[in-house]
This record gives sequence, structure tokens and C-alpha cells, in this order.
Amino acid sequence: MIQNSETLQQYLTAHHECRLVGFDTEFVSEDTYRPELSLIQINADDEIALIDPYSIEDLSPFWNWLVDDNRTVVVHACREELRFIYQATKRVPHDLFDIQIAAGFLGIEYPASYGNLVNRLSGVSLQKGETRTNWRHRPLTEGQCSYAAQDVEFLLSIYRLISDRLSSLGRFDWAIEEIQRQQNHIIEQETTPRWRNLSGIGSLQSRELEIARQLWHWRDDLARTENRPPRRILRDDLICELSQRKSAKRDQVKMIRGVQHRRIQKHLDDILQVIADALNVPDSDCPQRNKNKKPPQRSTLAQFTYTAISDYCQRNHMAPNLVATMSDIREYLDQQLGSRRRSKKTYAHKKRQPLMASGWRGEFILQLVEDVLSGKLVAHVANPTSDQPLSFVPHSAIDLSSNPDKSSQ
Repeated sequence: MIQNSETLQQYLTAHHECRLVGFDTEFVSEDTYRPELSLIQINADDEIALIDPYSIEDLSPFWNWLVDDNRTVVVHACREELRFIYQATKRVPHDLFDIQIAAGFLGIEYPASYGNLVNRLSGVSLQKGETRTNWRHRPLTEGQCSYAAQDVEFLLSIYRLISDRLSSLGRFDWAIEEIQRQQNHIIEQETTPRWRNLSGIGSLQSRELEIARQLWHWRDDLARTENRPPRRILRDDLICELSQRKSAKRDQVKMIRGVQHRRIQKHLDDILQVIADALNVPDSDCPQRNKNKKPPQRSTLAQFTYTAISDYCQRNHMAPNLVATMSDIREYLDQQLGSRRRSKKTYAHKKRQPLMASGWRGEFILQLVEDVLSGKLVAHVANPTSDQPLSFVPHSAIDLSSNPDKSSQ
């Protein structure tokens, strides 16, 4: 366990030339605005170290060492790890490799837990006894330290194994592209206000959206100042209810169920002022509702397309959930069916391809999807007792004469 700056510097110096590093963290997130970093696990040159962030005042030498452009940082499901790095350095690793994402390109289920990946690729069953441990507690027990160390113990060997297999399949570049895309998405979420992610916001109109937006910013600022989870200050459903009422009158607001809670009552004056300010915003400055009229056929086509993609992925050793989610398919169908009402000006600004049609996904499945939607490929029950009972085959390969409904037409 590294618990002082001198020992940390010795470790960093000893591994100054290391090009491949395994990295993980332990954190607590239940009662703070941001997850609280409680332990850092590092594996450099197969030497594992645990770094105690509570006992080392300045961790900047470590973070700067980690994001060195010559280093490859190997992680598993790195959302919080990436956020910790960005918060400390305002940078991201130049070369990041997430084994959870990369494993999906080998046909391993996505997202797979670290324990499942280790067991499947290394044949080792990891201990699970410290899953709900309190990582703030000091001193850490031997069991806690052992559990934390194993989180980086197998990262480098799995990286080498997955990298070799990806290269032999010609999919290494696809994996790197997807890792970078997800990395960029995490940083975008870290740096962009996410008020439109409020649960229940989809039914709000323009003025109501303005109220919700201002209440979200007020809640977020207060949560950051008090280091508390935002939803413990004001729940999402209450923000939406307050927005729908469109009233800054105390007696009307107090009639809303849940507002009587003492946690909210102490901030009620501020809440009423935020609502009043939002009601005074000119109509032209209020956010617009995301218009997305769903065509009636979209649901059926989405299910059918997902079935075709899943079948294709299983036959080609790719994780279906990595290739396309139902949300990705709906986004693609929205564009193809022309369901979005856009003015010429709006359309000119929105040229982004649906995720499913871009990058490696477009290369892997776009032709399949186009053939399915155009009727060139049709579903055929090949073997009802098989794990893959359906087969998508060219339309001409189906003998329509065996269908009495078709033969009678």
C-alpha cells in the first residue's frame, strides 16, 4: 500500500518507461455529488500497487504519469476511472483500451463483468467477498487489499490475449474506434449540462422545459456546493411536476405531494424564485420540445431488424448489444422512414449519420439491414429446435409454393 508521496514517487520513477499499465479504482458514490475516490489500483510491469488517496495530499504526479502519451492504459468498464482522470488533469489517456468493449468484438457477451471475463479468458474464479465493502474505512483489511489487487492483476494478460485475437480477425481497429467513441461520450457527459436527461421530461412543453432546465441547474449547483447527490435535494419527478404546474405561488406549490418534506421546505423560497425567473423568460428563449412522431410501423420493424442483427452477430462472433441497441435501431429507422419533421435549415445543421450507419457498424451490418428492410433478405425458420432457429436468406431462396396462402393468389 502506497501511503505517502515519497513512496509514490519511487514507484512512478521505477516504472517511468512502462508502456502498458492496468488501472482501476474503488469509490463510494451513494451520498456524494461525485463518486468519492477511495483507492487506486495500478499494475505497471506486472508490479501491482495500491495507492491511498486519503493519505497523499497531491496525486498530480500520478495522474500526469498515467496520461503520458507513450502509455497504454488498460481498464475494464472505465466510466468512473475516466472521469477521475479528467477531473484531475482535464485530459484523457492518449491510448485507452477497455477490455469490456474489446471483448464484445470477439463474440463475448457485452457488457461482461470483469469476473466473467477473467474466468472465461484465464480460467480463474475471482473472490467476491468485498463487493459491498466500505472503501472509506481505514485501515483496509488484508481481504480488502487482496480483492482490490485482483482487479488489476489480470488486466494486462487479458489485454494481450484480446489484442492478438482482434488482430487475427481484423477487428482491432474497430475496437479502438469504439473505445474512443465511448470515451468521448463520457467526457461529453462530464462537460455538458444534462438537464434533458431528467426522468419524465419527454411530455413537457416549451415553457415547462424552461422551468425544468432552471430547476435542474439550481439543484446541480446546490448539490455540488453541499457535496450531496442531486436527487436527494429535489427528485426528478418533483422537478417535472413543478414544471407542469407553471406556478410560483407558494400555496399552489405546497399542494404538490412531496413538497412538504422538510428537506424541500428549507429551500422552498429559492425554488419559488427559480420558477418565477423561468416564467419571465421570453417565449423565444425557451427550449423547444424534441419532436419525434413515431410512425406506427417503427416498433415492428425495429424488433424484426434487431432479430436479424442478433442472428448475424451470433454467426459472426460479435456481441449483438455492442453492435446495436434498440435505441440505435429506432434512430436509424426514424431517418429512413422520414418521420422527423425538419425545416430545411434544421436539416442542414443535422447531418450526423445514425450510429448504426456510421464507422465500423456501417461496415459490419449496414448492408444486412438495408437488405432486410428492402425485402431482399427474409426470415426463415431453419430449425425450430436450434439455439438459432431463424435464418435470414435471400427472398428467392424461399419456396413460396409451399405456402397455401401465396400459392392461391
